[in-house]
Parts: sequence; structure tokens; C-alpha cells
Amino acid sequence: MLTKGAGAAAAATKKRTQNKEDIQKLLEDEPHKVFDKVDITVRAGSGGGGEVVAKGAGKMVKNFKYRARSSLPKQIFLPTAAPADGAEGASVVLVADPALDNLLHLHGKPTLCGRNGAAGNPLTGSAGPLRRALKQRAVTPPLRIPVPLGTVVKRRRGGALLGELLRPGQTLVVARGGAGGAGVVAPAKRGTARAGGARRRQDGDEEEEGAVDDANWEADAVGAQGEEVGLSLLMRVVADVGLVGLPNAGKSSLLAALTRAQPEIAAYPFTTLMPNLGTTGTGPPGGGWGDGPGGAVLADLPGLIEGAHVGRGLGRMFLRHLRRTSALLHVVDAATGDPVADYLTVRRELRLYNPEYCTRPHVVALNKADLLAADWGGPARAAPSALEAAILQAARQMQDGAEGEVQPSLPQAVLTVSATEGTGVARLNQELRVLLE
Repeated sequence: MLTKGAGAAAAATKKRTQNKEDIQKLLEDEPHKVFDKVDITVRAGSGGGGEVVAKGAGKMVKNFKYRARSSLPKQIFLPTAAPADGAEGASVVLVADPALDNLLHLHGKPTLCGRNGAAGNPLTGSAGPLRRALKQRAVTPPLRIPVPLGTVVKRRRGGALLGELLRPGQTLVVARGGAGGAGVVAPAKRGTARAGGARRRQDGDEEEEGAVDDANWEADAVGAQGEEVGLSLLMRVVADVGLVGLPNAGKSSLLAALTRAQPEIAAYPFTTLMPNLGTTGTGPPGGGWGDGPGGAVLADLPGLIEGAHVGRGLGRMFLRHLRRTSALLHVVDAATGDPVADYLTVRRELRLYNPEYCTRPHVVALNKADLLAADWGGPARAAPSALEAAILQAARQMQDGAEGEVQPSLPQAVLTVSATEGTGVARLNQELRVLLE
């Protein structure tokens, strides 16, 4: 029969096991729902205990100055060195790693702990002979947790912003290790310590050195606890240009044509479930556009559908990843029944989610131009020039009908391209370059 305490412990263990199984199943079946956010707890290491040396401790050693028939003693008393301080505990540091593009590696790891500091030791601990001479403390290596670029770090309780990691190698200390305990000399009698020098009475006569109560010497040797912090991590894609459009418009194909990225491409909607990043080729000598050396970072986002701004499809989950982009590339399937309506649908969803998104400069790419020439041998579809003019006219009407101070931008260019055949890709790349300059 289990006691009350044992039963509660067993229930807690069962709950942790069930949560771990649920997280594992979610990661296997639907990682796109949790790839960009995670809640974790970090705990820095505690400081190491300081060395405790008994008062008057030492040992008898051979006197190398002794000579036969001399008055020097054969052995002399060697007191111990000053007691060593304990090492500080390991701090917890988040590090921006450009090789990562999600936070999935932190799921299933609710608590991450740094190492405790080493205890004080005069030879190998925090204040050995060399460190003592240099007045240095031993350093416990921090716990470094890699996160993708664009990670926003907040306190789980209260939501206070701790920082953002935007540059490769950028670090953020989120929990500091506890201070090491001080090295102490134990008093000759428990609870007493040597008085700090001679004291004088009020009448001016010198008083003998005596013993005073000091109950804190044991507490001084104990290392401090490290900080424990609950964190909410949210990744926002760091890119120059965001590719937006309806599902199956050919955004992934266009990303592959413009960059060296190799996203998954298929002829069915929602092939892309997580953002894909790619960097365009080298620009002019010395760079000058984009974040890379002469290139720009493009982000291919999952397709939007009507109602995305309120969460339909994968909408709100991915619309927030446009926050750091400086320009947009609208990809429209030119071979659908009404490309103009498709363009306006995406523009409306952007405006409803965040009106500022519609003010950013953008280029429209009418993709799948290879299907415009002929419909499986049938009559030709609308001429590319007519489609480009219709898109521009619709953008003007949307701008004229806008209310308030937020005015949607007009497309800098409307181009007809074919990602599969490469038609118009070079010109599109040039337009993006001008857009970002």
C-alpha cells in the first residue's frame, strides 16, 4: 500500500511520462505546429563551497637549512595556505546558431541545468596557487544552448522581454551561476573567531586580543544557488524578402530557381509546412544589398488562404514570420481562373493581420508562364501583358479605397515568370535587387 507522499510522487512521474509521450507524438506527426515556439526552464549551477581550514592547521616539515651541530631545528611548522574560494556555478547562455532553423531540438527538454562550481581546493580548486597569486577565481564553463537566428526570448511569467538573437554567434545570458563560497578559517572553538586586532577600552587602555562570537563563518563557506528562470522562446524568421501567395502558387519552385535552396516541391497544396530560407547569388562587388555578402535572404512561407488572419489554415502561425522582412514577393499562379482575385485575397489577409505589411515595397511574380501559352493544346489563356496590367490596376484601386493613414504600396514591378523553365527569373532577381537597394 502506497503512502500519501509515495502516491503523489508516482502520480507526478506518470504525468511527466505522459507529457513526454505527447510531445514526442506531436514532433513526429505535426512538427510544423510547434517548430517556432517552446517553453523551457533553465537553471544555472550553484557556487562551489569554500575551503574550510582549521585555525592553526599546518604540519611539521623537514628544515632544509638544518646542519649537524647547528642550533637550527630539524623540523619546522608550516602553516596552511589561505583557504580557497569555491568556483562560481555555470551560467546559462543562449547562442544564435545559423545552422538551425527551428526550435524542435528543445522540445521534450523542460529543464536545462548548468554545472555546479568546483569546491575550494588550494591545489586544484578555484583558488590554487596560481589563481591565488593572480587574485582570480576558477571559471565554470557556461551551459550554451543553441537557438536559431531571430529567436525572441521572454520570461514565461509576466512576459518580460529579455532579448532577441539576430546575428550569428550573438549570445544572451538568461540565468547567472551562483557565487562560490568564501574560504574560511574555522575558529578554535565552535562559534568563536579571533578578534580583528587589538581593541582599546573607552579609558584608552589597551585590551588583550580575545574571542568574539561569529556564527556566520559556516554560512560564508556555502556557495550561492544559481538562478532558475522559466523562458518562452519564439522564433521569427530573419529574411530580407518574404514569399507570400496562395497554396500551390509555386513559391517553393521560385525559391529554388532564385537561390540554391532545395525545398520540397510537389503538385498539391500545403507542401510547405515550415518556412524555407535561401540566399540569392552574389551581387555587385562589395555587396550592397541584403544581409549576406552581396546577396539577399528569401523566406518561402506556407500558403495563405482566405481567413488566414484569424487562424484558418496555417495563417497566423506563419504571418508573424513576415515581421522582420523588409520587402515582399507576391507569387500568383497565372494559370488559375482569376489571378487578380488571388492577388487581392493575399493582400487583404496581410492588411487584416497587420496593416503595416501592406505598406512594404513588393514585387508581383505571375508564375507558371509556361501554362499561359496553351492549355494542353487548346486556346491560349489571357496574354501576360494583360494580366500584368490587370494586377497593377487592382493594386491602384485597393490603394484608392484604403481608409485611414495606412496606404497599401503599389507593386514596384509585375513580372511573368516560369520557375520550372527559368523564364523571367533573371529579370525578377534584378527587380528584387533594385527593391532592396
